[in-house]
Amino acid sequence: MNENFKLSQILKLVTPTIFMICFLSLYTMVDGAFVSRFVNTTALSAINIAFPYVNFLLGISIMLSSGGCALVMKKLGEGKEEEAKKDFTLILTFAFIVSIVISILSLIFLEQLLNIFQAKGNLYEYAKDYLICIILFAMPTILKSIVEQFLIATNRPNIALILTLFGGILNIVLDYVFIVPLGLGIKGAAIATGLGYAVPAIIGLMFFIKKTNILHFTKPSKNLKVILNSCYNGSSEMVTQISNGIVTFLFNVAMLKYIGEDGVASITIVLYVQFLVTAVFLGYSMGIAPKISYFYGNKDEEMTKGIIYFSLEFIGIVSIIIYIVILLFAPILVGFFAKEGTEVFNITIGGLKLFSLSFLIVGFNIFASAMFTAFSNGKISAIISFLKTLIFESGFIILLPLILNIYGIWLAVPIAEGFALFVSFYFFKKYKTIYKY
Repeated sequence: MNENFKLSQILKLVTPTIFMICFLSLYTMVDGAFVSRFVNTTALSAINIAFPYVNFLLGISIMLSSGGCALVMKKLGEGKEEEAKKDFTLILTFAFIVSIVISILSLIFLEQLLNIFQAKGNLYEYAKDYLICIILFAMPTILKSIVEQFLIATNRPNIALILTLFGGILNIVLDYVFIVPLGLGIKGAAIATGLGYAVPAIIGLMFFIKKTNILHFTKPSKNLKVILNSCYNGSSEMVTQISNGIVTFLFNVAMLKYIGEDGVASITIVLYVQFLVTAVFLGYSMGIAPKISYFYGNKDEEMTKGIIYFSLEFIGIVSIIIYIVILLFAPILVGFFAKEGTEVFNITIGGLKLFSLSFLIVGFNIFASAMFTAFSNGKISAIISFLKTLIFESGFIILLPLILNIYGIWLAVPIAEGFALFVSFYFFKKYKTIYKY
């Protein structure tokens, strides 16, 4: 490791991003807590029923932010500043247009979406109300992560963090106002989340108007390969989010089959905890990835290697700490969503103890995917993400309950993460000599 490579420097770089992504995950968690406490657990289940759509929006956002940012930062590292600015402008323009198209199509095919998500019976109206509001805020949902990722990449992580904190606090305040005094129920939760995305996205875009910034809006590039390469390079992140949506859907179907609506509420709570845990590792990986791209583009092998091996050590230590904390404070975490002694509470506590085994492994798989994206190797990054979520997790959610009943549902993700770790390790060793780490 380079002697100039210090722990304090890395933590200063990634801490704002970790807090930013954690707060981003809190948007949905706060919705769930308020809805569960002040509406009912059926409405909480409805949020999870509609959540694959949110995964889809976030997938597009993270695909363009991670894939596009890696390409733009690599060009900056190579000294191609004007080209980088044009590519940056094109990526934002494309995201804006795509978000409008998605919103229009989603409203046209709303009923079909609800049918696909298995929104039936008591869940239907709740899921419909929530989904309509989320669709109307599709544009800021997609733009927010892209804007913040470029702020981080251009050495403004504190601004990105402030925007996320502001959006999170706004979401919490509006959740209370819309749900409790105004009585808007699940609609209020969705509107609060939408505004929590919209306000930071608008403010963040304003920073790139200034010509003094290393990246600022200019005439967009006419090279559509920039979009194709960004999407390809960030495809692993898109695959991850889409696959998470599919996994959530399969969890819902399995829980409805084996337990019922209480089971959907329970898996919703556990997935909220998972969102928060993975946010730590995703935040770290997103914070460090632009630097890997920069030093790789600058051909600084020593710094590239130092960052990667420090990251593996950091993730290992943090994984153990998180696992222990989750086990110790499980009743408190679950208590935010369900009252102690209720059926939902009891189911969730038992399930979380098994599910949390995945928290010991997930960080390594997230970093491996992000690392290959940083090297502009979207193919390997996508393979890792695709196998982990769409193949391993989906497969085990379908198969394990047939053998272990409800225990199979809770153990599906930990076992899938274990299989994915072998895949990550294989590619890590295979490309070690190519990327000089």
